[in-house]
Amino acid sequence: METLSVINLLPSGKEQIEKFVSTFKSEILNGTKKPLHVLVQLRMAEKTIKAILDDEDLDNCFLKEFLLYDKDEKVEINGAILRVQETGVKNDYKASGDLQWIELDEQIKKLTEQRKEREKFLVTIPLEGVTDEKTGLYITRPPKSSTTKVITTIK
Repeated sequence: METLSVINLLPSGKEQIEKFVSTFKSEILNGTKKPLHVLVQLRMAEKTIKAILDDEDLDNCFLKEFLLYDKDEKVEINGAILRVQETGVKNDYKASGDLQWIELDEQIKKLTEQRKEREKFLVTIPLEGVTDEKTGLYITRPPKSSTTKVITTIK
């Protein structure tokens, strides 16, 4: 099987995506497919697509192709707008030698560590709460929230 033919089976426009998702959801919720098997296949597809999109050789190929178009700003294909943009720009502020920035960075690191220590303490407070020794204020364990999901690990 040609791998690109698989990609071509997927939706290629906003309306097609919406219809695909709606139909997909109906099939799962109506019980016509085994949900956990579908979840595994989705995670496999997700990992495959991420590997393709993260590949540096392919990135260079996409950029080279984009530059062949006689347009400086954008190219539109199937309702998607493509443009070139600098990404992942990072400034090395420490290398600038600015003492004020270095001092602020050290303060932030120290305060971040102090906050982490305080958070460790707060989650160990008994459910009935305690009185803070420094302030005299009554404090309680912070409430927590979570979402329960099925986690997929690909071996």
